[in-house]
Amino acid sequence: MDKKTVFNTVAHTIGAQFQVQAADVTEATNFQRDLGADFVDLAHFIVEIEDEFGDVIPDDAAEQIETVQDLVKVIIQNTPNKK
Repeated sequence: MDKKTVFNTVAHTIGAQFQVQAADVTEATNFQRDLGADFVDLAHFIVEIEDEFGDVIPDDAAEQIETVQDLVKVIIQNTPNKK
């Protein structure tokens, strides 16, 4: 899965979950600082992302996600290549 596709899906999911415009989401968007997400908000968001992409976010990686770029990287690294 390519980075642009993952980013666009993540941005649209963020828009729906956090009531922001998907177009305003960048790779540098910080979940806590920019979106006001606390641990519970982020946990719910990760469940939504895993509904989109499958079970691709290991628990230890989820704890390290601070920005959209971090999340996109984890999704790409943990999504099996489909042929």
